[in-house]
Amino acid sequence: MKSMPIWGASIPGNSHEEKSAVMEIEKRKKPRMIQTMAMLQAFCAKEFKDEKSALDSMTYYHTIEPGYEKHRFEDIPTLTPFPVKGGKQAVIVIPGGAYLYKQSDFDGEGKQNEGDRVAKALNEQGISAFVLWYRSNPYYFPIPLLDVQRAVRYLKVHADEFGIDPEQISLIGFSAGGFQSLGFTNVLCGKNMFPADYEPDTVDQASDAVQTASAGYPMVTFKYSPTGVFAAMPAEDARNAEKREAFIHAYDLMEQFTSADVPQFIHYGTKDMLIPPALIEEYVQCARDHGCDITTLALEGANHGYGADPKGKKTIQWIEAYANWLKTKSQ
Repeated sequence: MKSMPIWGASIPGNSHEEKSAVMEIEKRKKPRMIQTMAMLQAFCAKEFKDEKSALDSMTYYHTIEPGYEKHRFEDIPTLTPFPVKGGKQAVIVIPGGAYLYKQSDFDGEGKQNEGDRVAKALNEQGISAFVLWYRSNPYYFPIPLLDVQRAVRYLKVHADEFGIDPEQISLIGFSAGGFQSLGFTNVLCGKNMFPADYEPDTVDQASDAVQTASAGYPMVTFKYSPTGVFAAMPAEDARNAEKREAFIHAYDLMEQFTSADVPQFIHYGTKDMLIPPALIEEYVQCARDHGCDITTLALEGANHGYGADPKGKKTIQWIEAYANWLKTKSQ
C-alpha cells in the first residue's frame, strides 16, 4: 500500500537541523538485541537515571542509521491505507516502540504485528484501517501527538476518497502507540499546541474528535519510567527535576483524564513484563470513576507486545472482541 503524507508544505517541528546535534550517541554500535536490553533497562527503571545515551543510541543506530528515519528533522509522517469497500468505520492504527522507534519498521512490510497485520485483521472484520507512521525521538512532545491529531483531521477531510464516514474515525495504539491514542484523547484533542512558527492550513480547521479511542498494553504515564522522558523532552529539561516532574504531571493520563465522552476499549496481558497490568487497571478505574464507557479485555498469560501475531491465539481473541465492540458504536 502506498503511504500518504498527512501534513502540507509546512510540518510543525521539522527543520534542516541535524538530529545528532541534540542526541547523545554512544561511539560504538551494539547489536540490536543488546542495545534493546540496555534501552529497556533504562526505560523501565522506576527511579530517574541519566541514561539518555542508551535511549538515543537505540534510536540512532537502529532507526536513523539504517534509514527508517532521517538524519535531519525532515521526517514526513504518513498514513498507509487499508480500505474496505462499504466499510464506513475507520481505525487509525498506531504502532509502539517506546518513542524510540516504530515497531512497524522493525517488523517489516507484511509482518507488522502492531501495524499492517492489525489493519488487515480489521479488514477481515469489514473495517477500514490506516496505519500511522509518526515522529518520535528526538522529536519531543507534543510533536508525536500532533501527528495523531493531524491524521484524524486528514482522514476527515479525505473521507469521501476512502468511502468512510468522517464521524466514525477511531484510534487504536499499542504500547507507546497506546499512549499516542489515549494521550491524544486526554491531553491534546480539541486544543491548539502547534509551535509558534507553524501556520495552520485548511486541514487543521477540521474537527479532531474521534468516535472511540482504544489501546493494547498501553503506556499511560511516565511516572514509573522517568528515564523515558529523555525520549519525550529536551535533555536539559529532563535533567532538571522540577521541569521533569512538571512534564510527567502534564502527561499523566490519570491526572489529565478528560475523555469521559469517548468510548474506550483496552486490552492487555496479565503477564506483561514491561507495563504492569495494575497500572493499566489504574487507568481503567480512573476512566470508570469519570463515567467513561470503557471495556477491557485481560488476556490470561499474555506478555507485552503480542499485537496481531498470526501465531498467537490471543490475537484472534482481542481482534474479534474489539471489532465486535467497535461495530456496536456505529449502531
